[in-house]
Amino acid sequence: MAEKQLPSFLNASLLQQILEENFQECPVQVDKFTARIATKPGDNYSSDVFTIVVHYNGSKVIPLVAKIVVDEQTIKSFSETLSVFNKEVSTFRTLLPAFSQIVSKVGTKPVKFGARCYYATRDPSDTIVFEDLKALGYRMADRTRGGLDLAHCEQIMRKIGLFHAASMVYVSRGPAERQLYADRYTHSMVRPGDDESSNPALRLFRNGLDKFLEVSADWPELDRAIWCKLDALKPHYTERVRQSLLTEGPEEEVTYRVLNHGDLWLNNMMFRYDDAADEGTVRDVMFVDYQLCNYGSPGLDLLYCLHNCPRMEVRENRMEHLLQLYHQSLCEGLRTGDYREPVPSMTDVWKEYERHEFIGVVSGLSMLPIILMEHTDGVELTFENLSSDAEQAERIRTIQYQGKLYRRSVISILERAYAKGLLD
Repeated sequence: MAEKQLPSFLNASLLQQILEENFQECPVQVDKFTARIATKPGDNYSSDVFTIVVHYNGSKVIPLVAKIVVDEQTIKSFSETLSVFNKEVSTFRTLLPAFSQIVSKVGTKPVKFGARCYYATRDPSDTIVFEDLKALGYRMADRTRGGLDLAHCEQIMRKIGLFHAASMVYVSRGPAERQLYADRYTHSMVRPGDDESSNPALRLFRNGLDKFLEVSADWPELDRAIWCKLDALKPHYTERVRQSLLTEGPEEEVTYRVLNHGDLWLNNMMFRYDDAADEGTVRDVMFVDYQLCNYGSPGLDLLYCLHNCPRMEVRENRMEHLLQLYHQSLCEGLRTGDYREPVPSMTDVWKEYERHEFIGVVSGLSMLPIILMEHTDGVELTFENLSSDAEQAERIRTIQYQGKLYRRSVISILERAYAKGLLD
């Protein structure tokens, strides 16, 4: 398959305009630029991401990243329904700079939650141009290792604690901030009234249960009682998934509300290391893809992240430690931001975690097979291949669900869910 090319509208003239608007260097003369696709199949299901290196004004060079929605009707329709473009642009341009200011201590290096956004347009395609985090020393972790070790997960919990804290301080400032949340951040990937016909994510999750039941029917390591509970869930499973992923409305009682990232898994975060060759020296994490942000219970982020990111031994043995670290970071961010309302307790964190605990089952049955999939030649991971009932999609799901690492990981998740009555 030929490598995707940068769309023609992202030309030297537009790049010149972007530089002039962001760097106050006039005039800007673009001497040349190079561009190449930055994502592999499975890295990003809704967008094509290009790296662009711009040479300008004789000796200056700046690396950029352009994110362009894929030309695929299912993705376009789903994205439009969820208003992901407007939400992401609002987050990068308005919220992230404000959040950084709220939790950054005077005299210290500012806390950053994402790349700087230089440009956004809907004409002719939904496009956002960012600074290149790779040029700042960030990179994606190797997901073929079965998930992230404890040090990486600790970085995530610290950063999401500060992000949640900043979002609480921001919305407490007044009616304009509350209105922004109400207008733009009421739902994540699922909305009230969605079903499989209107929401392809729900179709993907239902396919996950069906495929798991098919391939695991003769697994000796899976308690037959658990398999039977899952089989009995089939008529109600999509509704259980929908309820677990729904953002709480303003009339619903929760112990505290935050702006959730909404899609915290390995492909939506990049890490920086003291020694680029040694992943044991991880020092910071930056989040990407703020398309599914939503204002509601922090349980949405915590469950989704802590089931999709850690290695099995971290998830099984260090969950309490990671939640405590999150709470410490949350409290630190609220203190730095001079939050004037009651500060959530560790008990509150656990209540919100347990409120959305069925997300762990959904992740185990639908996300982990993708995340832990072993490299297979000739397999292209696209949203269509993950959510459809086509023959190629079925072949890919069979490969995913038979992986040795996946089988070990999902058993422990289901055993815990069964013991807690989540499969009833």
